[in-house]
Amino acid sequence: MANQLKAEPKRIAVLTRAGLGDAVYVIPALRVLRRHYPKAHITAITGERGYPLLLRCPYIDHLALRHLGNGIRGKLQEIIRLRRGCFDLAVILDTSDEKTLHTFLAGIRYRAGGVKRRFGRLLTHPFCLPEDAHQINDLCRGVVAALGCDVSDWQLELFPQTEAHMRMLEKLHDTGWCGQRPLVGINPGASAPNKRWFPDRFAQVIDALINGGAEVVLLGAQSDREQVDSILKAVRFTPRVLAGQLDLDELIFCLKTLDVLISGDTGPSHLAGAVGTSVVAIFGPSRAEHYAPQGAPHVVIDRSHLCAPTCSFWTCRGDNRACMRDISPEQVLSVLHYLLCKIERTR
Repeated sequence: MANQLKAEPKRIAVLTRAGLGDAVYVIPALRVLRRHYPKAHITAITGERGYPLLLRCPYIDHLALRHLGNGIRGKLQEIIRLRRGCFDLAVILDTSDEKTLHTFLAGIRYRAGGVKRRFGRLLTHPFCLPEDAHQINDLCRGVVAALGCDVSDWQLELFPQTEAHMRMLEKLHDTGWCGQRPLVGINPGASAPNKRWFPDRFAQVIDALINGGAEVVLLGAQSDREQVDSILKAVRFTPRVLAGQLDLDELIFCLKTLDVLISGDTGPSHLAGAVGTSVVAIFGPSRAEHYAPQGAPHVVIDRSHLCAPTCSFWTCRGDNRACMRDISPEQVLSVLHYLLCKIERTR
């Protein structure tokens, strides 16, 4: 049973993980908190990647970047900022001993968060995440539920600028797309190199799709440029390319325009799920039950059992990745066609 607060909080600090995908699941938690504490001032403190997604979230009063500096000095600055904020409730949407300790040292009276190892006892409202639970969505939901919040209406939602829709369409039309379907997106990048599928296999999928009459648009951030260029060198049929050309709001609308997205374990797959676009999710090092996109119906190809839990950025690199090597273009195409047929039947 949830442990209700003895007094209604006036100022709430919500501390989140740093990633773009993480921020997708922070938004429903913020909505739940706003409904449960309608008069409270809510400050969200997040990382650089999640910051733009929360920038126009209507459920918060203030958004701040987490890192104020590096090392001990940065941690002390963070504690001082939390203390000066006069918060009476900290909601830690993470299993972070560091964040838990910071909120305790800042003198915040009530502290809700996920239990990790050392400092779980410092939480007044702890949440123990089950081993088989989704490590982001279920964590966020469980932490706010520990405060007694109603989480029955848990919905993913995003808040892109409406003007970005037309900008995205103009860029997509400039590639030569005129509304042809099906439109399949390829997102080859990932923040960790060991989570990236092989460029030559993406190329084989693209060639098969275009040869079969599908429209394909290649997506990705500027940081994915090397991966994108490798794919373009390997294809026989050139896809439409928007990699490095879309801002976050434009990307959200582009993902919503797609019929299906093919992606690894990375932020855009979670954005796609949030806007209702199905994903063919390619999972090697990370377990799908922990990190797969939520929202729309997805098909996940999970080979994490071939290397987890020993696989890491340091031990699973380059071509020496049994998990990713076991996923063939034929498997990806098979589940993609399944999803496309399913979508066609519902139209």
